[in-house]
Amino acid sequence: MSSSSAVNEKVEYDYMPSNWSKRYGPTELLARYFKFCENTTAQVRGSIEHELDVPYAASEKAKYDSYGTNLPDDAPILLFIHGGYWMEFSKDLSGFAVPNFVANGVKVVLAGYDLCPNVRLPDIVRQIKTLVAKLLNLAKNLGSKGVWLAGHSAGAHLAASLLHDPDWLAENRASLAWLRGAWFLSGVYALEPLLRTSVQEALRLTPEEIEKYTFAPLDEGKQQPNQQHSGLDNFKAVVVVGESDSPIFVEESRRYARRLTSIVDNVEYLLLRNDVDHFDIVENLTKADFVLSRHMVDSIKRS
Repeated sequence: MSSSSAVNEKVEYDYMPSNWSKRYGPTELLARYFKFCENTTAQVRGSIEHELDVPYAASEKAKYDSYGTNLPDDAPILLFIHGGYWMEFSKDLSGFAVPNFVANGVKVVLAGYDLCPNVRLPDIVRQIKTLVAKLLNLAKNLGSKGVWLAGHSAGAHLAASLLHDPDWLAENRASLAWLRGAWFLSGVYALEPLLRTSVQEALRLTPEEIEKYTFAPLDEGKQQPNQQHSGLDNFKAVVVVGESDSPIFVEESRRYARRLTSIVDNVEYLLLRNDVDHFDIVENLTKADFVLSRHMVDSIKRS
């Protein structure tokens, strides 16, 4: 299980979501997606009060951007964690998560983090846990209505890592009441198949990392024992995927939703119809009438 593992063409195809969109071919889809992300982020930086590159840990990319800085102290906070197979993309391309929520009185924080192969997956997981702990304490001190998480693709995996770490939960018990919910968007939750894809060259996953950071095993009978989640009694988990995502991602989302029901009381699985794919599931967050936009805004406002 090393970086020299052979790439399996079928596994590679299945785990590349750009192959499954019904809108464009993979190359055009990715080019359009990156352009959309650049343009949208430029627009929100030019129109919404913000603070960029706030450090939360001592490394190059361990910084976040905060939008809606002119909102009241008690405003709820949404932390968005970008994807990119833990090896690409950036908070500087994630502006699509901002305008709808700020318009509805929600501060938005975009997480930056170091990328593989410059760091290992456990390093990234630690960074996200550090950031969330800081945001929970900030929310507590400000009197915020709470913190919600939204992770996309590999970002969904990073958001999930919080729920499967009893030590982190225990360390942050005093502020966990401010962690109100999470949306896991088109996530990847089983790591072993990635050994047979090209991403393993950057990730260099070890057997120990695969075991520790697999949250929806292919064999559901091999799941780790359930742990008690003191302080998460009012937490809601929503697992979301588009019907035109890779079938592998759809199945992993279903599997992870089943896993979550054993450790979180309030779990929802949401399959988005109308050919929603791995990329427009977040692109469409800029649209107030998009089903996921409505779901997220309404859930935060009701809490």
